[in-house]
Amino acid sequence: MKRFISCILLGMLPIISQAEDHAAHVHGVGQLDIAIEDNKLVIALDGPADNLLGFEHAPKTAQEKATLQEVSRKMQDVRKLFVPNASAGCRLSQQTVQMPEFKASGHSEIEAEYDFVCTAVPQEITLTAWAHFPRYKKMVVNLALPGRQKQLTLLPGQKLSLK
Repeated sequence: MKRFISCILLGMLPIISQAEDHAAHVHGVGQLDIAIEDNKLVIALDGPADNLLGFEHAPKTAQEKATLQEVSRKMQDVRKLFVPNASAGCRLSQQTVQMPEFKASGHSEIEAEYDFVCTAVPQEITLTAWAHFPRYKKMVVNLALPGRQKQLTLLPGQKLSLK
């Protein structure tokens, strides 16, 4: 996946690289990498296809094929995943979504990156993904914010405070 985040992260890059190297393929768990620098906000989502699709194999039935199309459509609409607070004036400038390749191993991933340009630094991100993708049970979040970095875990329904 294209990683604009790696340009932003500077001091956090080793931490996120280590987290990515050791991230397990765990159903129900997603990983968010979020970086803010100047007027740019980048959100990258990575996790098992099962979290979004309910399966990790190539779609076989008409229902699975329809689910794949529906999830692909939702992934193209960032509002179905994340909404920065309105006062930050963030607008999506670029997005990349990589749907699964359905490997023979049975473990498939979905990756997405959403780049925003904002008029102010976001203070909060609402994770609308909780409502649209209920198979998520938690999100591990790696944050690179101006002057600080941290990792935290969010549970369904929780918003991400960037303060």
